[in-house]
Amino acid sequence: MALRWGARLLLVIALVVITDLALQPASAVTTRWLGTDKVEHLAAFVALTFLIVVSFPGLPRWLGGLSLLAYGLGIELAQANMGQGRHASMADLVADGLGILLALALISLGKRLFHAQQS
Repeated sequence: MALRWGARLLLVIALVVITDLALQPASAVTTRWLGTDKVEHLAAFVALTFLIVVSFPGLPRWLGGLSLLAYGLGIELAQANMGQGRHASMADLVADGLGILLALALISLGKRLFHAQQS
């Protein structure tokens, strides 16, 4: 139970930080933490997916993934309408989706390995 609430707190913090970073003016984004924008999108959505799965274990994973993809789309639409050097990118949304799929695949693999060791 404590793990679930801790994950929920981290999820909220991650959403706030990612949203803030995504909506800063392009001129304010001078450093890439992971080298490229697409890798950063992928990593962010891997982390968000893990957090949403731990935070809401009863939520169907496809629904959590779809919710995160909608969040990514929302960021892209906001960037398209805000100006300040930002623009929407289908490639960013694809990287978000790949991050979600990668996390879900890793979770599934981890579950299979765990159950295989228990047998």
